[in-house]
Amino acid sequence: MMSDLVENGVNKLRYSDIHNSNVFMKPVKCPANAGNRCLAKLKLIFLLMLGSLCTIESVYAKCEDAAAPGVNWTGCDKSGLDLSRADLESAILRRVNFTNTDLSKARLQSADLSFSKLENTNFQDARMERARINNATIIQSSFVGAVLDEARLSRAKISNSDFSNARVNKVNFYQVNIDKTTFTKAQLNYSDFTGARISAGEFDKIIAQEAVFERADLEYASFINARLKSAKFIEANLLSARFDQADLTDASIRDAIIDGASFSGAKLDNTTWVRYQRCRIGSVGECE
Repeated sequence: MMSDLVENGVNKLRYSDIHNSNVFMKPVKCPANAGNRCLAKLKLIFLLMLGSLCTIESVYAKCEDAAAPGVNWTGCDKSGLDLSRADLESAILRRVNFTNTDLSKARLQSADLSFSKLENTNFQDARMERARINNATIIQSSFVGAVLDEARLSRAKISNSDFSNARVNKVNFYQVNIDKTTFTKAQLNYSDFTGARISAGEFDKIIAQEAVFERADLEYASFINARLKSAKFIEANLLSARFDQADLTDASIRDAIIDGASFSGAKLDNTTWVRYQRCRIGSVGECE
């Protein structure tokens, strides 16, 4: 076995890790006549490498591992569990099935939940700052009172869910698909919904200073009593959207579609209107 590693006077040892990524040791050069001493050295190196492989394997997903910071549950089924108040900070939770799981008040800062299934999942009052939830499927889930500042939900599919009273500042919602979901009274300052498709979204009484909704589809969305200072709705579809009593000071709806939209009682101080018109200070309900 070990003698097979001797070729043309050079002893070589190679192994592949369990993910088929080849890892090569630097050649161990010995004189061709070194004999057993060189082979003994190679055996020692080989044993050390086996120990390294065990260490590498230990960091891969282990579904039976208890909830803990940094745990790797990639692809695991964690449905129907009570994980309330669990500490999963920086955990790797990609492609996990969290259907009917209680994660209320859990610590999920910097956790990676990308591509996970979050159906009827309870994140109420959870701490999720900087979490990655890209491409996740979120159905009938609650994020009420949760903190998601600087999280990423790009290309996620969200339906019939509740983000009421949540902190969702500086969140990336790029090309997200949202259907029948409420953000009532949520904080959405500086969040980015560029290219989002939002059907019947409820954003009443949100605070969304400098939020970006450029090229977003917001047909029938409701922003009643929303605070939207300096928000950008450039080239957005606002067909039949409602902005009644909203504050759109310094906001922009340039090149947006506003057919059937309602701005009754909306504050339009210095708002950039559809055709680049700048609304006068004191404009209410219509751009003057």
